[in-house]
Amino acid sequence: MFGTDGNTGIAVTDPTKQAEIYRALESLKKDELGWKKSVEAFSGAVKPPSEEQFLLLQVIEDFLNKRYHSSGPQDVSVIRSFLLHYAKTSRSTTENEPVFLTNKMAHIFSLVFAADFPERWSTFFDDLFFSANMTDRKESDRNIKIKDAMREICINEIAKSWLTIANAYQEDNAIQCLVLDNIASYVDWIELDLVANDYVMPFIISKFQSTVTSESATAAVCGLLEKGMPAEKNNGLLTVNDNNDEEEVTRVGSLVNTLGLVLLDVQNKLCASSILEKEQECCVQEMTGLADPALVVLNNEDPDLSCLCIDYIRAYSSFLLRFHPNETNFIERVIRTGLHRYVMGDDLTVGGDGEEEVEFQEYRKELRSMLNVIGLKRPEAIINAVEPWTAEVTAEGSSIPINRVEALLNIIFHLHEIIPSNMLQTPREGISQRAARLPIVILEGLVLDGRSPAVHVLYFELACRYERLLVLQPQPVVIPHIAGAFLDQRGISISAANVRTRIVYLFCRFVKSHKTVLGPLVSEVITRLAPLLAVSPQSDANQLLSAEDQGYIFEATATLIVFGDLTSEMKSQYVGELVSTLAVKFQNGLSELNAARTRKADEETIQLILQFMANIIGYCSRMSKAFNNAQSMKACNCIDIYLKLIKLFLETLSPENVFLLESTRQFAHRLVVSMEDELMPYMSGIFDKLALVSTDLDSMHHLLIFCHQTVAKYKKAMLTSGVDLGNVLAIAARASLEEQENNLPAKDDSQRALLYVQRAFVQLLFTVIVSDCTPALNSRSGLLDHVLEAAARLALSSDQTAQKVALSSLAKVSLIIPEWSARTLRVALEIPSLSHITPSDAGSTLVVHEVCNTLSSLHQSDPGGFSRALRELVPNEFSDQLLSALTNLKGKNLDKQVMMLYASLRNQNTQ
Repeated sequence: MFGTDGNTGIAVTDPTKQAEIYRALESLKKDELGWKKSVEAFSGAVKPPSEEQFLLLQVIEDFLNKRYHSSGPQDVSVIRSFLLHYAKTSRSTTENEPVFLTNKMAHIFSLVFAADFPERWSTFFDDLFFSANMTDRKESDRNIKIKDAMREICINEIAKSWLTIANAYQEDNAIQCLVLDNIASYVDWIELDLVANDYVMPFIISKFQSTVTSESATAAVCGLLEKGMPAEKNNGLLTVNDNNDEEEVTRVGSLVNTLGLVLLDVQNKLCASSILEKEQECCVQEMTGLADPALVVLNNEDPDLSCLCIDYIRAYSSFLLRFHPNETNFIERVIRTGLHRYVMGDDLTVGGDGEEEVEFQEYRKELRSMLNVIGLKRPEAIINAVEPWTAEVTAEGSSIPINRVEALLNIIFHLHEIIPSNMLQTPREGISQRAARLPIVILEGLVLDGRSPAVHVLYFELACRYERLLVLQPQPVVIPHIAGAFLDQRGISISAANVRTRIVYLFCRFVKSHKTVLGPLVSEVITRLAPLLAVSPQSDANQLLSAEDQGYIFEATATLIVFGDLTSEMKSQYVGELVSTLAVKFQNGLSELNAARTRKADEETIQLILQFMANIIGYCSRMSKAFNNAQSMKACNCIDIYLKLIKLFLETLSPENVFLLESTRQFAHRLVVSMEDELMPYMSGIFDKLALVSTDLDSMHHLLIFCHQTVAKYKKAMLTSGVDLGNVLAIAARASLEEQENNLPAKDDSQRALLYVQRAFVQLLFTVIVSDCTPALNSRSGLLDHVLEAAARLALSSDQTAQKVALSSLAKVSLIIPEWSARTLRVALEIPSLSHITPSDAGSTLVVHEVCNTLSSLHQSDPGGFSRALRELVPNEFSDQLLSALTNLKGKNLDKQVMMLYASLRNQNTQ
């Protein structure tokens, strides 16, 4: 077959023949029938030389390695006959085969065994070594003894060697997989104890954690399952109780979880076949057998151990709810155990922020996820378990351990993660109504006894989370009850500083949500808040509330006043008194500041006074948040009050007091939101003072944002406000063009600030144009061109955000001032050719879309002029294609076509 004329032995050592033999060998391997030809030649009447036999076996080996596993019954029969023939003839011949042939043939036997045993050839050993093939009775008896001895002695040693090899090469995944594959191959015909023991099973389970070895580990576990474990074997491996040590629980928990998930996977596959009912029943029985040990592990006090079986319990619960909904015992036990484990252990601190407490909160997420599987299908089962707990906690008060109280409140707070959330949003009759009643019962009946600040916070968190349910109550008496808790030592005056800030924020949120219900109580509530409204220039450390806390208190107080059952005159009086007190404090602070500077006090003292003054401005801003369209500042007669405040704050603002700039500008923002034309007479003064001290890029950026806000709201009225919008834009344009060559992605704070100024500039320009304020750009000669040229430069920058808005501004202004159409067209045509514009970039797609909008707008406004200008700027072929696209396409189709035209143009230029 190899063209050697029977001289293979000579040929393999002849360099001139080696290449020829190699080509023949490879050709035979590639031939689909080459392996059959090799079998026929090897088993023929005329036996080839040993060297050629070896080459023929290489072809057969190649087939076994690459294609045999997917071969059909006929091919399997050929290989089986080949092995049977060899086994028979090798015993009948008296000649000794060369060692290299014997070894090669042994390897082929092992390949067939690994591929066929036990699925395709379960009688492998009997057929080859213990059947009629055996002509010598003594030889047969000898082989049987060898086989039995191997089972009793050698296989034990082989099984022991698996772990030895695995431990010796822990970092070699290939060897780990081979060990697991060996276990899977041998497990069907060896003693189960050799694998199902305390040594091998943890090794197999540990390999599920790696994606590289998980497949082989699964095969090993499936082999164990197929082998079947007698009850006495299972008891040793899967039995666990509350007294077991950590190592035993870890072993059992890991094994139960792994076996359970594999069984579920097998069950899902069996369900696809209606003829395997017996196997399905067996699988379900095995899963049922894992239920008890899984729940024992779940109930372990150590969260790390308790978590071991959660995946299986979650999946098995889902299985039961879907296929066996009447089997409720396991589901109810899962709920009881899950809720029991949700309670913090006595060794943990309720509300603590240590590592163990943080880890326990993560453990709770796993428990909620487990309960959610049940809650989505059987919410009544969850509510049935939580209702008695709720009744116990609200009825027995301080006699209930605080960790059980905290656990219940935490469950109710996260109830939307366990049962369908819509049950708590729009409760109806039945189970939904019962679920929605749970937080109300707690808010009405829980005694806040001060044992744990964390419980107080959770109580108020519940009040804010379920604010909708509170509003839906027929008699909302619970809202004043909660407000009372907020207002004393249980709430905003709580001694624990670490939770006070959160409670103050929740109080402000609660007031804003229930301002109408609390309206009749405004006088009483404000009286109780009065001590908390006092401010002083002392540091936060010496006060009950921080500056931020007081800001929320002022906002809540103003909300109560504005929406209280008061006349507009009374509202004006209450707000005026509060504001007057703050104004006096501010003026006192200013006097103290001047005195400190006169005596040349240290910088820390001066900074403390300035911070105090900035805080007061902030409080006034927070109070303005109480007003809305229903209860406006004008309707409450508070316009003059706030106009006096802005005058006071602006008079104090100076380069020397630049620290007050941020808070003053924020106050001005609030006035723009809260006032209409009443603010116009003050607008020029506001801008002048803010611009005076906005000397760096960051403050200029915020000034431009403020200017944008005013123009967007007041529009053309800004033209008569006295504010020189043109000058603002001119200053911003100059700043935007500075260091324009460095407009690469921001590398430091200064470049980032410049980028923000550029964006704010083009956004303001766009707003000025669309708000009919373009006459502001004609206040002096050359201003319009200067501003628009800056926009054109930014349209060609690498910042895609600025590009889009700048180009849109040029497109809008070209409709108003046609003289700018030609420049806008040149810019629009150049943008898609910039190096950072690529079809694969999402930002580039948005920029090109803006280019298409601009081109379409210019084309529609003057089709003839657009065509002539286009032909002057780009080649005729390109202009024709572009005009065709603008005429016939729209939207994304136009964007894609324009991108393709520029890509084609770019390719032509590079050739």
